[in-house]
Parts: sequence; structure tokens; C-alpha cells
Amino acid sequence: MPGKKSKNRIEHGKPSWHADEQIKRIRLLMVLVFVLLVTVTGVGVWYAYSQIHELAQNGSILETSKQEESSEVEEEALPVYSDAFCLKICSVDDPLEEDEAPELTEYEGVQMDERIVPALEALLQAAEEAGAPLQVTGGYVSSDEQDNLYEQEVNRLIKEEKLSRVMAERQAEKTVPKGGGSEGQTGMTVTVAQAGDSKTDFQKTEAYNFLVRYAADYGFVFRYPEGSEVITNHDFDPTSLRYVGTKNAQRMREMSMCLEEYVRYRSNAQG
Repeated sequence: MPGKKSKNRIEHGKPSWHADEQIKRIRLLMVLVFVLLVTVTGVGVWYAYSQIHELAQNGSILETSKQEESSEVEEEALPVYSDAFCLKICSVDDPLEEDEAPELTEYEGVQMDERIVPALEALLQAAEEAGAPLQVTGGYVSSDEQDNLYEQEVNRLIKEEKLSRVMAERQAEKTVPKGGGSEGQTGMTVTVAQAGDSKTDFQKTEAYNFLVRYAADYGFVFRYPEGSEVITNHDFDPTSLRYVGTKNAQRMREMSMCLEEYVRYRSNAQG
């Protein structure tokens, strides 16, 4: 009836205890997620720092090792010669003068300038200890012997390659120059091979890899490096090593220069 309050009126009260419990769980879950994120971030930062620290230590150790290797070579007190001796060039374009005769000696059955022997011995010993043994297969060649080698190569090219005499002579000069224009006459160049392995391409041997990394530390460089054929006027030859002295060799390695380039660079730098 009108005027009477309904007994079925709905009363609005506070949230039930179920809702309170749900809110508490959500808050707890959020706290746990936050703690987990902080923990993961902390672990990540710590791991990154430890890796960076380890890399820094390894770099320091490696640098120290390199310095020790360098100092070991220096401690051997290898002879030091003037650039007039070390940077002497002998090529088709810059033939050796008659009065520039080497001071010959024989080492392991091969003739060479006696002044390079201490450095060569140290290099061979280091290669042996590194498991990449080397053997010396060639050294000094006289002007007359070089002329004979040149003529033999010219005749071979004419016969086997069917080249004309003129073309054969030009081709031969890139591998076996005439007497007076060959590095062999300086006595400062030696040819090498991996000891006990004459069949494998030398460029694919451990001995060659050793020379790429360490030859300069003993004063030797590749006389006819790959990529410098136009400059040296000689085909690439991974077996031909030339003594130039440790400081010059290391500098040439750093600057990726062949002997002709380096001598020109030094000449320009000195004025």
C-alpha cells in the first residue's frame, strides 16, 4: 500500500571479505613481480659487469703476453745493423752494384750473409717450439748462377708455354730475374719450406701461418707479398723471406708495406 516502506528494500553495505582477500592477493602478486624484476635486473647487471671485467682482464693478460713475447726476442740481443744494410734493394728495376758483395757464410748447407744468421737461427728455433718447423731450402745465388737460372726459365717458357723469346724473357723476370737483379745476390734472402712436408702447398701449412704472425719479430718479412706484384715486379712468393731488421720488419707489418714501398716511405719521411 502507498505510504508503507517496502520490506524488500536492498541495502548497500561494505565490500564482502571475499573482495578484500582478492585485493590483498593482487597487491601481494604485484609486490612479488616487482621484487622479481629487480632481482633479474640486478643479476643481469652483475653478469654484464663480470663479463666486461673478465674481458678486460683477458685483454690485459693478452697484452702482457705480447709484451713478454716481444721482450723475449729483444732479450736474445739480436744484432742491430744500419738501414744501409737492412734496407738494401736488389731487383730488376734496382740492380745490385758490383761492390755490394755479401759477407758469405754457410748455414745448414745454404750460403747467406753471415749477419742474418743469428736472427734466422732464432726464428727457426721459435718455429720449432711452436710446432711449425721450418727448413731453409735456398739462399745466396751468384750473378752467373742467376743468369743460368734465368736462361733455363726462358727456355722452359718457350718450350712448354709456347711463348716467343721476348714474351718468355718478360715472364721469366717475374720469377727468376737476370743476374744483378735478383734478391738472392744480397745474401739477405732465404727460401723456406715446412720441414718434412714438401708436398703441401706452403701457404696452407702451419709454418706459413707462423711466419705471418711472428717473422717480423725476428727481423724478417715476405720479400714478394701477395698483392704487391705490380710494385715488386715479381710474382707472389710465400717461401721467400728477406731480412730487414726487427724494427723495420715490425713497422712494415703494421703498415702492410712491401720492401719497395717501405724504402720509398722512409726516403720521403726523411726529406
